[in-house]
Amino acid sequence: MKIETAWVASPSASGGLDHLGAQAPCILIYGQLLPGITNVTDRARYYSFYPWLIWSLDHRFAGADELAFVEWFRRADCLFTLIAEHHARLRNENSDRHGAAMVGRQKLVAAVQRLVSGEVLTLADFTDTESSLCYFKNRFGGLSQYYAGTLIELGMLDGTKKPWYRYSREAGKPMAAALEVLVPADAFWTVVERGQVTAADLQALHAFCPCHLRQSESEERQRLIDIFFDRNGSYEDDGTQRKRSLALIQRLINSMPQEMEFSEFVFRGAVYGQSLPSGETWQLPAGLEATRKNWAVYVRNDLMAVAMQAIFGLALRKLSPQTACEHRQFDTVETFARAFSRSAEVEQFVAATGRETFGDWLSVLQAGLSSPAAWLADDHELPLVKRIVDEWESCDDTTMLQLSMRLLAILIIRDHDGLPYEGLAIGPQVYEDYPINLASFRHQAKLWRALSLDTVVENLVGWCMNTHLRIALRKLHRTGKATFRFRPTERGLQPAEEGVPAPSQTTPRFQQAYQILMDVGAVSRDDRGAAMLTAEGKKLMEAIHD
Repeated sequence: MKIETAWVASPSASGGLDHLGAQAPCILIYGQLLPGITNVTDRARYYSFYPWLIWSLDHRFAGADELAFVEWFRRADCLFTLIAEHHARLRNENSDRHGAAMVGRQKLVAAVQRLVSGEVLTLADFTDTESSLCYFKNRFGGLSQYYAGTLIELGMLDGTKKPWYRYSREAGKPMAAALEVLVPADAFWTVVERGQVTAADLQALHAFCPCHLRQSESEERQRLIDIFFDRNGSYEDDGTQRKRSLALIQRLINSMPQEMEFSEFVFRGAVYGQSLPSGETWQLPAGLEATRKNWAVYVRNDLMAVAMQAIFGLALRKLSPQTACEHRQFDTVETFARAFSRSAEVEQFVAATGRETFGDWLSVLQAGLSSPAAWLADDHELPLVKRIVDEWESCDDTTMLQLSMRLLAILIIRDHDGLPYEGLAIGPQVYEDYPINLASFRHQAKLWRALSLDTVVENLVGWCMNTHLRIALRKLHRTGKATFRFRPTERGLQPAEEGVPAPSQTTPRFQQAYQILMDVGAVSRDDRGAAMLTAEGKKLMEAIHD
C-alpha cells in the first residue's frame, strides 16, 4: 500500500472582526437602507471619474496591453488625488471640499508639499507598488479596492469583461461624456503620458477637483443626483431605500439648531429616540417614519452588540491572568462561566444593585429611567455605549461590568411587542448563522427575569464564549484564517496570543452619505462649520415624502 505523508501547516492567525457575529445584522440592515453607498465610497465624483477614466483610456489607448493599461490607470488615479489635495492647499480651505477621503491621500500629502516647494515629481515613483512612496497597493487603485462593486451594482461599469473593467454603454458612457466636457482632459492625459508633474500642471487641472461638482449645474451633477436620489426610478427598492435614508439625513439637518454640531451620534439619537436634540418629537412623513424605525432597529442591534462584546472581553481578561498564581484551569466554557459569576467583580455588581433577581433589578431601573427621547441624558443608552467604547482601556473591570449589564437591562426595558427586525429582510438563516441577535436576545431576556443576577452573568458569559467558538470555527472553515480568542485544549481553555478585542460600534455609512450630500451640493456648511440645506437640497428633500 502506498502511503503519502505531508506536513499540515497551522492556519494563519487573524485578528478578525465581530468575534460574536452580533454585528452581522447591523451590516445587513444598513446595507438595505443605504444601497449604492458603502463605508468606503466616500466621494461622489468617483462615481463619475472612474467611468470617465475607463472610457477615456478605451478611446485614447485602445491598443494598450494589460500592463500598459494598468500603468496609465494608476497614474491617472494618483494624479486625481494630487489635484484635489493641491487645490485644498491653494485655497487654504477645509479638506472635506477637496482632498478628503481621496484615494491614497495620506501618502500623497507630503508629495503635494514637495510640488508646492517647486519640485518636479515622477508619477511612477508613486504608482510603483514596490516603492515606499506608493500611493496605493491595489492594482487598480481605489476602483477595485473601494468603488468597483458599487459602480457595477449601479450599472455604471461592466464587470463581466476581462482582464480589466469596462464602462457600460447604458449608464457609464453618458456619465463619462458628461464629465469630459467639464475638464481639461487632453492636458490631464498629457501629464499622465509624460509621467512628470509640477505644481503648475496641477493648477491647470483644478477643474477635476471634487469641489467643482457642487458648484456647477452640469449634466454630470444632475446624473449623479439622479443616481443617489433615484429620480428616474431606475433602481426599484434599492433606489427607494437610498433616497429615503438621504432624505432622512437632510430632514434632520433642516431641523437641527444651528449651534449644535451635526454628527453620526446625533443621527443615531434622532432615529433611535424619534426625537430632536431638544427632546421634541421628530415628526416625519409616513414613508420616512418607516425608514426611521428601520434605522432605530439598527441602533438597537448595535447597542446590544457592544454590550455583548464588552461581556466577552471581560471574560477573556479573566481567562488571561496577569500572574502565575492567579492562573486556574477550566476544562469547559461552562465551568469557566460559573467561576466568573462568583468573581469579586460580579459580587460587587450584584451588591450595587441591591436586588436578588434580574427581574427585580429591571423594575428598579425602569422606575428611574429617562425617556428614550432624552438621548443626551447621561443615563441614556447612547451616552452609555459611548462610555463603554471610549473607556474600555482605562475603566476597571467592575465598573465595565456594571455599565455593560446596565446597557443590556435598558435594552430589555425598552423592548416592544413587534417583531425584532420588523420591516427588514432579516430571515431565519441569519438567526441560524449569527446566534446573538435581537430575537435570541429577547428570548433569553424572558428567561433571565426569574434568575439571580449572578446566574444571568453566568449565562451571558457562556453564551458569548460558545458563540465565539461557533463563529471562529465557521470563519476557519470558510477562509482558513484562525480568529479564535481562546481555544479548548488538553490543558483546558487557553487564551489566544492576539489579546482581548475592544468593543466597538459598526459604522453605518453615515459619514459617506453626508459627504456625498455635500459633494452634490444638497448640503453645505456655514463659516462656523454648521450644516445646512441648500436651496436644491430642500427641493430634493421635499420631493421624498412617501
